[in-house]
Amino acid sequence: MRSIIFGILIISFISCNREVEFDAVLSEGPAPTEVQANIMFNNAEPPFSVTVSPTALGATAFEVNSGLPGATNELVGIQQQLTYEYPESDENFFVTIKAIAPNDLVTEQQFEVVPPADPCTQIFSSPATFDNNNVAFSFGFNGADVQVVANPDLSGANPEASNVLEIVQDGGGNFDGYGVQMNTAIDFSSTSDTADKIVRLKFWSNTVLPVRLSMQQDPNNDTEREVEVTLEHGGTGWEEMRFNFANAIAGFTGNADGALGIPDGTSIVPTGQYIRFQMFISPGNDVAGTFYLDDVGVCP
Repeated sequence: MRSIIFGILIISFISCNREVEFDAVLSEGPAPTEVQANIMFNNAEPPFSVTVSPTALGATAFEVNSGLPGATNELVGIQQQLTYEYPESDENFFVTIKAIAPNDLVTEQQFEVVPPADPCTQIFSSPATFDNNNVAFSFGFNGADVQVVANPDLSGANPEASNVLEIVQDGGGNFDGYGVQMNTAIDFSSTSDTADKIVRLKFWSNTVLPVRLSMQQDPNNDTEREVEVTLEHGGTGWEEMRFNFANAIAGFTGNADGALGIPDGTSIVPTGQYIRFQMFISPGNDVAGTFYLDDVGVCP
């Protein structure tokens, strides 16, 4: 009996000693090492959706701070991730990762959020900026007048002092607008699945309204089918607008068969070269006001 009790005491002593040693390891173990944020961009244009998946050797939890204005730390476990939305900005953003070990020792590290390169392709071989001679002429129709003036609002997407195209509409027509004839072509000839068919431009309006951009080779659709894309302007002054002609439709002709065998309103991806563009401000509505255009086809 005594031997049994003695054996139990020895086992208890060994067990207690192991717990002490284990606790000592926990309290004296190293802080986490090899901290990584593992930043992944989910899209290539702003605003950027960014996923952060923190990892580290010896960590059982992480505190993550996105670096966005007003952001607070968020606690996550291992193999967990967080997604943030980063705006386009002249400032750099830094994600802060605090890797936490079981003994509460912490290793902190910052990682810069570097957006991917803008995939813009210069579709316009000579973009329209109204500061040089690459525009053959511009014209208004159905009650719209145009002229080149100095940028009246150095803010928003167009803070540069430069010339811009002023468009004044009298509101007397449902489809008043303006056009610009180029000296060199607008090139949609690439047929690659990843080809950039986005026409970027800067447009000024203090009213929320739709803007329709139409590409033409000639007014009669004899060589290339007219194509168009409509976007909404936010009414905040100068905004950059990106018209993706990979999602274009065939423009209006009024003919039952459309033009070049393509009916009006049919989805179409242009693959030719165009020499002029037209814009309708709030097409189908009587809208009076003054608007401005600049940097058509210019990559940011």
